Amino acid sequence: MKSRVAGLFAVVLIALAVLGFSYAWWTETLTIDGTITTGELDVEFLDVASNDADTANDPIMVDGQRQWTTVHVATCTAVGEDGPDEDGDLSKITVTITNAYPCYYPQVTFKIKNGGTIPAKVASITSTAPPAVSVVLSGISVGQEIAAGASVDCTLDIHITEGADEGSSYTFSVTIEFGQFNA
Repeated sequence: MKSRVAGLFAVVLIALAVLGFSYAWWTETLTIDGTITTGELDVEFLDVASNDADTANDPIMVDGQRQWTTVHVATCTAVGEDGPDEDGDLSKITVTITNAYPCYYPQVTFKIKNGGTIPAKVASITSTAPPAVSVVLSGISVGQEIAAGASVDCTLDIHITEGADEGSSYTFSVTIEFGQFNA
C-alpha cells in the first residue's frame, strides 16, 4: 500500500511538472510617461495716469456733469508700483489727492494686462471708500475675462462728495481679484 501511495505521489508530481512546463507565463509591459507644464496667471497694471497730475485746471462735478474749473487748487497723482511679490509687474496703484474740496472729481486711467499664458477672469471687485469719497471703477466687471496677452482700458472716477469735512484725511482702496478663466 505504501508503494502504491508513493507511486501515486510520484505520478502526481510528474504530472504537475509537465503541466508547469507546458503552461508558460508570457508578459509584456506598456508604459505611459507624461510631462505637464502648467500655465501662468499674471495680471498687471500699465499706463497709470491721472487727469489732474500737476498743473491742469481742476475737474469738478457741476449738476451731475464733469466740468473743468479755471483754477488749479487740488492735485491728484497716481503711481503704479511693484507689489509684494516683487516680480517687476505693477500690481498696485497709489492715488494721492492733495488740497481736495467738495465736488473735486479727478480720474485715474490705466490698463490691466494679462501677461500670463491662460485667460484671467475677474472674481471680485471691492471698495473701501468712505461716504465722503465716491469711487467708481469702469472698464472692467466681475466675470469679465481677459485673454492671454490682451489688456483692457479702465477708469477710476473719484468724487469728493458734499459730505467731505474740511481739513480731513480720507483713505480708500479698490481691490480687483482675478482667477483662472474656468473658476
